[in-house]
Amino acid sequence: MFDHKWKRLIVKGNAAFKCRCVSEARDFYCQSIAESDRILKLFRFPQCQGVDTENNCLDMVSMMVVSHHNMADLWNRYGVLISQTYYLEMAHQKLIDIVRDTRFSEALRATAIAELSRTYMALLSHYKTNGLADESALLVDQYSRIKYTFDVVLGNCCQRSVLVH
Repeated sequence: MFDHKWKRLIVKGNAAFKCRCVSEARDFYCQSIAESDRILKLFRFPQCQGVDTENNCLDMVSMMVVSHHNMADLWNRYGVLISQTYYLEMAHQKLIDIVRDTRFSEALRATAIAELSRTYMALLSHYKTNGLADESALLVDQYSRIKYTFDVVLGNCCQRSVLVH
């Protein structure tokens, strides 16, 4: 519905990534992150009337996560661990921010918390693979507290469709 520009940016970024055009891929992925952030603002109350359907919420969360994870994959290919870590953490943190922000609809917040477990697992795997034990312990603690809090707040109604990355 509203993601045509985002899709074009991701397709162009993926093509550049495949051709090993690092700066071009990075630019397209940066633009896709900015575009997903712009679209996310459409989901805030009261502007979200008619926008926050279940499919649109899934699309929105997926756009945000895919944009960040593509950038993380780019940096992984070139061995820049700190940048890879940053983009994986940002995807996870943005989902946490959505869940906490009451300006977003309950549908979007529930979709974000459902996806949070997937970004958590990706980030935990990254930490363990790269020997970042302190970060792993902090992540596990943070995720446990957030999950418990929002399961209670949202009435454990967070059973959403699984997103595909």
